[in-house]
Amino acid sequence: MTLTKHEKQICDNVRYFFKHDFERYSQLAELADLKSVRYDATNSSTNINRQEDKVIDASYYQEITDTVIEVVERIQDKRLKSVIKYRYFEHLSVWQIAERMQYSESTIKQLINKVLLLFAEMLAIITDIDLRKDDYIEKH
Repeated sequence: MTLTKHEKQICDNVRYFFKHDFERYSQLAELADLKSVRYDATNSSTNINRQEDKVIDASYYQEITDTVIEVVERIQDKRLKSVIKYRYFEHLSVWQIAERMQYSESTIKQLINKVLLLFAEMLAIITDIDLRKDDYIEKH
């Protein structure tokens, strides 16, 4: 499977998303249930707004994290679903995935590219995150 320049960029964007953005969202989502808004002992509406903003942000990150997981779960091809889970949720290397799935490393690389393109398309349909844009990495 030979990728076009644009497809390679999409794959790079998805890799970047999982390595940087998704990891960050996952970490920040953990804060969603850590703290609630405190209204006691504060007289400043600015402080209340700041606390509310933090809770809203953490909830947003949790929503993104949940959505990404749901998108992966909706991938119908079991091989593709396994590959993306092993690579980006379990952080296995290509050779470890190849060994686990009993495929060659080149087959795993092809499957990874295929699932990254599919994932980008699926995510763009249900969120405002469009990894198909050439300038995604530059903006983040």
